[in-house]
Amino acid sequence: MTGAESGLRDFFDLKRWAVFWFVVSIVVLFSVSSLALGFAGIKYDAEGGAAWQKLHPATYAAVLALVFGFLGVKRRWLFLREVAARMPGLAFFALFWLQLMVYAALVRHAPFTPLFETFLIGPTALLFDDQLPDSVKRSLRLFLHVLLFVNALLGVAELLLHFRVFPYVVAGEDVSGDYRSTALLGHPLLNAATSGAYLLCLYFGGDRSLGAATRAALIFVQLLGMAAFGGRTAIIMSALIIAAHTTKDLAFLLFGARFDMRRALAAAIAAPLLLSMGAYALLGGYLDDLIGRFIDDKGSAEARLIMVQLFDSFSLTDLLIGPDPQVVDTKLMSLGISVGIENSWIALLFEYGGLMTLFFCIGFFALLWELLRRSRRGALELIIFFIVLVSSALGIAAKTMIFNEFAVVLLFMLGKEAPRAALAASPPEPERIKEASRPGEEFRGRERRFVNEAVRTRTRSSVVSRGVEAGGCEGV
Repeated sequence: MTGAESGLRDFFDLKRWAVFWFVVSIVVLFSVSSLALGFAGIKYDAEGGAAWQKLHPATYAAVLALVFGFLGVKRRWLFLREVAARMPGLAFFALFWLQLMVYAALVRHAPFTPLFETFLIGPTALLFDDQLPDSVKRSLRLFLHVLLFVNALLGVAELLLHFRVFPYVVAGEDVSGDYRSTALLGHPLLNAATSGAYLLCLYFGGDRSLGAATRAALIFVQLLGMAAFGGRTAIIMSALIIAAHTTKDLAFLLFGARFDMRRALAAAIAAPLLLSMGAYALLGGYLDDLIGRFIDDKGSAEARLIMVQLFDSFSLTDLLIGPDPQVVDTKLMSLGISVGIENSWIALLFEYGGLMTLFFCIGFFALLWELLRRSRRGALELIIFFIVLVSSALGIAAKTMIFNEFAVVLLFMLGKEAPRAALAASPPEPERIKEASRPGEEFRGRERRFVNEAVRTRTRSSVVSRGVEAGGCEGV
C-alpha cells in the first residue's frame, strides 16, 4: 500500500475522527467559558441571539464525536447491547435522561438544551474511556494539569491585582462588586467545584506519573486558587475529606501500619510551610473577602431555609407533575428569594415535577455509580464532594458544565486502566494457561511429560517381555 493510499484510508477512518472530536470537546470545555463566549459576542446565556448560540462549542464537538463513533461501528445494534451490558449505569441514565428531555419539551414546553448540554460530555467521556489510546489519555491528563494550574494562578492574580480575564457577566447583566475570581473556567462556583475535585484527585494519588514534589506544588496552587474563587462549600468539603482521610491514616499508623518514609518527610516539611503561609495570608488581609463571605453570605443560607416554604404554596398534584414556572417565580419573589433555588434537587422538582425528577435522579445516581465503578480509590469521596456541592447550589438544575468537568477530571485522574490489550487478544488454551502460570513452568511441564512417557514406554516393554517369556514356557 502506498503512502497516499494509507493517508486516504486514515482520512476516512471514522473512529479516528471520533477520537479527534472528543479531544476537541475536552479542550474546548475547559478552555472556553461562558464568560468568554459572552465576551466574543455570542449570547450563550443571555436573552436573544440565534438558536445555535445557546449551545457550547464543546457540546457540538461531543455530538460530532458520538456521530463519527457510531457510524464507525459495523454492527450498531450489537454495539448498543454491548455498551448496555458493559455500562449498565450509563444505560439507565441515558434512558431516564431522554425521557426527561421529551417530557420537558412536549409537556412542560420548556427548552431541553439545558438538560442536553449539562449531561452530555460526562457520559461521552465515560463511553470513550476504553477506546482512547494511552498516548491520548496521557496528553489529556497533561492538558488538564497545565490548564487547571494556569487557571488557579490566574484566579490568584485576579484577586490580588483587581482585574478579570473576561468580564463577569451573567445572563447579560454585569456582576459588579463580587470579589471572586473567574479566571478561565468562568463562574466562581464552577471554578471552585472543578478545582476542588482536581485537588482531591491529586490528594488521592491521581495520575501516578507525578512526582511527590510536583504533586505537592499542584495541590498548593489549587488551595490558593480555591481561596480566590471563594467557593465556601467546596473549601469546607475538601478540608473535611482531607482531614478525615488524614486522621484515618494516622490512626492506622498508631496501630502499626506501614508507611512511606518519603511521604512522611514531605508532609513534615509541607505542614509548617502551609501553616506559615496561611497565617501570613490571614494577617496580611488577603483572606478578608473570603472570611467575609462566611460571616455575611448576602442571604444565601437564609434563602435555603426559606425555599422550603415553597412546598406549602402548591398542591400535591402540582408538585408531582410540576407547577407553573411563572407562579414559582412569583412565590420566590414574594418570599424575598432573589438568588433562586440554591438546591439542585428541589430546583429540578419545581421545574419538572416530583415524578420525573425521581426517575431522573435514579438514572443520575446510576451514572455516578458507573463512574465510581470505573475509578480507583478516592472516587467515593469525590462523588460525595460533588453531591454535597450541587445540593447547596442550583448546580445541575441549570445550564452549566459543572458535572461535565467533574466527570472528565475524575475519569482521567482517578480512572482505572482498562486492559484493552488483554481483551483484544485471543485467549490461550486452558492447558497452556495452566503450564504458563509461573515462570519456567512450561519447560518443567514438558520435562514431566517426557519422563512420564518414558516410564510408560518402559512399563509396556517390561510387560510385553514378561508375556513373551510366559507364553514360551507354556508352549514348551
